[in-house]
Amino acid sequence: MSQDDKLLTLPSSLLQSRWMGWRLRLVVSVVMLCALGIFMGSRWLSQQAHASWDMAATPTGRITLTSADTPTLAPYIGWEVQGLRQANGLTVPLDAVALETSLRWVAANQDVERFTQQRQALSDRLEQWQLSQLPLDLVLSSPQRTSAVVSVHLAPKGWAHLGWRYWLLSLLALAVTSVGLIVMVAGPQWRNAAFLVLTCGQGAHIYLMALDGALGPLSPWAFASTESVLRVCLDMATGAALIQVAAWHPKRMPGAHWVTAAGWLLAVGLGGLGLTMSSSIGWWMTQASCLLAGGLAIWLMGYNLKRSPHPITLLLRRLTMVTLLTWAALSVSIGLAQTHIDIRLGVTQYGILVWHLFFATQLVLTPYLSRARPILQEFSLLAASSTVAAAFDLLFVAVFALGPFASMALSLFLALGSYVLVRRWVVTHVFNRDPITTERLFERLYRMARELERRPDRLEDVMQGLMRELFDPLETEWLQSDVQHSEVKAHGGMLLVPLPHLTTPHEHKAFLLKHADKGRRLFTDEDARLSDRIVDQIDRALRYDRAVEQGRSEERMRLAQDLHDDIGARLLTLMYQAPNPSIEEYIRHTLQDLKTLTRGLAVQSHTLADAASEWKRDVSHRLQVAHCELDWHFASDQNPELSVVQWSALTRILRELVNNTISHAKATQVQVNLTMVSDCVQLVVTDNGIGREPGNWTHGLGLGGVRKRVKQLGGQVTWHEVASGGISCEVLVPQFSGLPPS
Repeated sequence: MSQDDKLLTLPSSLLQSRWMGWRLRLVVSVVMLCALGIFMGSRWLSQQAHASWDMAATPTGRITLTSADTPTLAPYIGWEVQGLRQANGLTVPLDAVALETSLRWVAANQDVERFTQQRQALSDRLEQWQLSQLPLDLVLSSPQRTSAVVSVHLAPKGWAHLGWRYWLLSLLALAVTSVGLIVMVAGPQWRNAAFLVLTCGQGAHIYLMALDGALGPLSPWAFASTESVLRVCLDMATGAALIQVAAWHPKRMPGAHWVTAAGWLLAVGLGGLGLTMSSSIGWWMTQASCLLAGGLAIWLMGYNLKRSPHPITLLLRRLTMVTLLTWAALSVSIGLAQTHIDIRLGVTQYGILVWHLFFATQLVLTPYLSRARPILQEFSLLAASSTVAAAFDLLFVAVFALGPFASMALSLFLALGSYVLVRRWVVTHVFNRDPITTERLFERLYRMARELERRPDRLEDVMQGLMRELFDPLETEWLQSDVQHSEVKAHGGMLLVPLPHLTTPHEHKAFLLKHADKGRRLFTDEDARLSDRIVDQIDRALRYDRAVEQGRSEERMRLAQDLHDDIGARLLTLMYQAPNPSIEEYIRHTLQDLKTLTRGLAVQSHTLADAASEWKRDVSHRLQVAHCELDWHFASDQNPELSVVQWSALTRILRELVNNTISHAKATQVQVNLTMVSDCVQLVVTDNGIGREPGNWTHGLGLGGVRKRVKQLGGQVTWHEVASGGISCEVLVPQFSGLPPS
């Protein structure tokens, strides 16, 4: 049992005492420091200027005043904001770029220049307001193209104007960071350190977005310029942490330290290169670097799944793929929607926020999603539908130039339609495994009983195959245990199934299964009861078969003895009283056939080599009397024991084929090739007789009996002409050691 599995079985009192020492104090201290940091940030934010008006972008890239809480601006609602009047009398033009919440999502070079110019101008006036309480002069234009300069007196935000969104995002950022800290403190190791980096990165992103939303366009330029660089660093750290998690979970892959170091070096190098290059190229390089890091993490997770399957790795790989596809869709939407500034603002202000919330929710809920399979299904399908909707929206806006509301409505309609069409297929083929039916289970148990009757040493193999087919576990192993009934262990993570005492009753073994349905569900008491019923049915079937076989064996011995003592003695008397040598020879052949028959009935099993020797003697004797030459070839890579069914069927098949060559084909030469390679038996009987066109033959009792016995062995038989003259019959049994059909 692994260390993780042992932790699952610790008493609750021991788990609680583990958190009563330095761990609890450390977590509380760090959380209090983070809360203090949020408080200081909130205090700083409350001292910034409060914009008592709302603005929105138009499709043409201008700014419209949509609402105002001051009497000065109230008459100008619906007017366009043309610019900002500076103290020297010059006007700095303002457009929709100034409404971008972060420089991180401004891609085009010209947009970066306008954003920098406008935000610096606003920041300068804010500094003048803080020093001398100078008002903000806005240049407005009416729909009739008349202009006006309005002086707006600013006031500090205060705590009352921070807004519920700011406090909600701040608490969420603190919660996400706390989860990562708790995981790291509970198990200080490399993969948990990477998880801490992921949660801290997303927590910082969420808090920065809370500050951006609260500040709006009136943010100090020092904060706006630093915030974009910090976001790039957080994105690069997230990509490197994903690579580190993939290299260390569930088991450390070979060279994990080197992979981790390479991931961080790659993140630092690409991030620094993206920051030093021009705005447009650097932005695309940053986005591509994040996609590259995520793609490498997905590849490493797939590699680890092949080495050591684990449900959490499978879950992380699927969610990372969904997250990465959504990130790619958002990047393409922002990069291509340059001519539709109103759509781009919606994506950057709300789409990016939703993406970070989605990613943070994944990090927090991953352990719960791994245990709640239906939630995981709907969660993943919802994320995929959102990605499809974003892609459709981008297509309609960029190609067909639809309006924002028409584009969003149509894209949502198509995304929901796609969801309805593919949901059944996805749930059936991706999430679910084809369950074993009652008919298949009954047939499987029947075949197991027949196979174990012949080969009791394969009990472990057949039990393992059935348990895998029933529960589809990630891991299985055999344990030495005297458990009498199936038991659910590790709170549903494992199932212990006892092995039936069929071969070595003194050796107690049990079969341990881990993580049912590839980790998508927990084992239940119903699974344990089902396993017990299966073990009981196998035991009953084998006991019944042994009793039946014992009765058959005793009956065969009685028949063999009666044939030998009664019929054999009578034939022997007739042979000595034969009136001529031909009748004596015929009775002698009959006695030989009777001897072969009684030996087969009396002997419990025959090896293939011994049976081949008997068949050769019998066939050679028959052909010698008919003045026919025999060419016998036998080769086998193993020497299995033949059951009575197999021995009897092959004996009668060979006799019938040889009798046909003597009676009907008038052959002078017969070649018999008997081979067994990789459990495949091939019997080929070839003659040089007068037989032709086997496809037109009428199969009577002889050839019909051959077909019936070959089918009984699970094989097939074919006849065809030989080019040099004669007929060749080929009997092929692909899985000779397997159980023949009932």
